Amino acid sequence: MSSEVIVTYVNIILYAISYQLQRPVEPFLVKSLINQTDNGQSETQSEVNQTFGRLTSFFSFIQTIGSPLVGILLDKIGPRRTSILVYLSSSASYAILSQATSPLWLYCSKIPTILQHAFLVGQATVSSSSDSSSASGRAAALGRMTTGKSALVLIHHMFHCLYSTAFASHMY
Repeated sequence: MSSEVIVTYVNIILYAISYQLQRPVEPFLVKSLINQTDNGQSETQSEVNQTFGRLTSFFSFIQTIGSPLVGILLDKIGPRRTSILVYLSSSASYAILSQATSPLWLYCSKIPTILQHAFLVGQATVSSSSDSSSASGRAAALGRMTTGKSALVLIHHMFHCLYSTAFASHMY
């Protein structure tokens, strides 16, 4: 396995961990920012859920637009430069999210995620690496990457369920 593929695997793992760490915090952030901006008037759980649902839908919409855009960037400027843009956009998203003081800033934090498609860039990198020049080598490398990402997502959901069950009364 080439060093390029190993670095890609490590980057995908770090990218997935970063993304999965911030997702469970968002419902709490929505609730606290809504209550903060309404001058102490407590919002109902239904209103908080609707706002979080809209935020999630907005994120999905941005991601839907971004996926083909990242594909075009991969073709035009290559995996290495696209990877830099992807990680910079993720950093910008997390920086805005960390400084959010209103629900509007939560929406603004989702705009840079238009380029947040590291897995697509990772697939392009692995597909074009010298290790995966044969069809079977490419399939094996892509299979390892997909299996690793799937395992991380499953582990995240398991810990999230355990965490939210243990601390649910403190989160919401």
